[in-house]
Amino acid sequence: MPRRTCFVAATAVVLASVAVSAQHAAFRIKGRVKTDSGDAVPDAEVRTEAFYGYGAGTFSGQRTFSVRTTPKGDWSIGALQPGVWLFEVFAPGYVPEMVILPPRLLTTVSQGTSGLALTWDLILKPVRIPESTYGTMLKAAADAVLAGKVDSARDALRQVPEDADADGLAAAARVAVAARDMALAQTLFRRALERDPSSYRAALGVASLFLFERDFDSASRAFDAARSRTHDKDEQKFISAAIGELAAIKYR
Repeated sequence: MPRRTCFVAATAVVLASVAVSAQHAAFRIKGRVKTDSGDAVPDAEVRTEAFYGYGAGTFSGQRTFSVRTTPKGDWSIGALQPGVWLFEVFAPGYVPEMVILPPRLLTTVSQGTSGLALTWDLILKPVRIPESTYGTMLKAAADAVLAGKVDSARDALRQVPEDADADGLAAAARVAVAARDMALAQTLFRRALERDPSSYRAALGVASLFLFERDFDSASRAFDAARSRTHDKDEQKFISAAIGELAAIKYR
């Protein structure tokens, strides 16, 4: 087994054992959904799902939440537990947006932060579905996900053409995450990044899926790469927070 794989597996086991006795600190997260041009996206659905719990171990507690954005695009969710969380946005006419983050990953009640809001806002920027044949395919796949027909969505996404550009590949990857086909999503995000190394969404997607795999070293490096690909201070802030959480795991 490769050395890095052994390290990741061993770290996950140790942290999982620590999580059994930890008393977790609930927290509130808030954010905004807007376009790249800054326009609010009202009445969008923001969904969250926990993949892992405290220390990236077994999760206990409410695993999923769903809220709608206000007319100004704002949203807020309380009572989240530390862990590795997926945040997704679904809005009519837009490609689903997503990121996986490790908020408060090693925080306990004894540290005095239970119930407090995070110090950063999660800014998510869905993009319009293009008016093209490719856009029709993306919409069909996204609609299938919302209808609970994930197999149909996955079948549609496997028809992504080889010559798709980086934006198109990254969009398809985000729909693949919504369909919970993480292997396909990782492939598409990597193809997007190869097509355009400056793509923020591709870099953020690659980082998210490393985190999903609990490959903390690779996730930290990929988040750092994503941070360098955006000039949005709010995006840089939540990515920096993720890097800090992963550094705490590394040196625990």
